[in-house]
Amino acid sequence: MDRLILILLGIVALFSGITYLLWRVSKRVKLVKYSPALLCLLAGVYYWYLAKTVQVHGGFEDLANAILSMMLLTGFVSGLATSLIIDFIVPKSKA
Repeated sequence: MDRLILILLGIVALFSGITYLLWRVSKRVKLVKYSPALLCLLAGVYYWYLAKTVQVHGGFEDLANAILSMMLLTGFVSGLATSLIIDFIVPKSKA
């Protein structure tokens, strides 16, 4: 369980960093910083769908799909939270 929490914290740091770097690189296009969160959401929903519907004969593939979905949805939440912080809190602190 400790490793899973460390992996999730690493994913949060990774996607927050990617979102921050995209914000710094592309100042003119504001929607670019939402792209990592959107990609994580799409992939997370896809793997959740696979975990719920595809019946595998033997193995733990459905469990692996559910865990991968949880990791990707964690990336979605962290990327979205970072983007919203950049949009709403950073401009107020500059003023």
